[in-house]
Amino acid sequence: MRLAGILVLAVVASAVAGMLAYGAVSVLPDWGDAAGRGLDEAFRALLTAVYVVLAIILYGIALWRPDPARRLKRALYTLLLAPFLIAVLGAIDNGIHRIDWLREAAGLVQMVAPLWSVALVQWLILYIYLTRRAASAAAASPIPG
Repeated sequence: MRLAGILVLAVVASAVAGMLAYGAVSVLPDWGDAAGRGLDEAFRALLTAVYVVLAIILYGIALWRPDPARRLKRALYTLLLAPFLIAVLGAIDNGIHRIDWLREAAGLVQMVAPLWSVALVQWLILYIYLTRRAASAAAASPIPG
């Protein structure tokens, strides 16, 4: 029952952190037209919400596998690397020579910061839970002697 509460806490805290990061990076300059800017912001908000769900699914699977601390770290690395894969695939699709680097760097930060905050907050909450559970299990075990 305690794990379910921790999972709910991780989802809520990461959603709040993601939306705070989304608001913080929204002040970066955007060179697109008004219609494109509105659709871009809506897409980023939806992507952040989907990332909250995706992260808790990956972390939840990692918690029930053997050696959950290592599996949590692998899931974190996957979640941190996925936005860069999107950027690399976009660069390959558009061609490297036609890129306005300043504009694309601002767009990348606007996309990556909320997703990373979601992944990091969930990982931090679950990692603290695992380390405390391991410490209490070690304290409860009888001392051999």
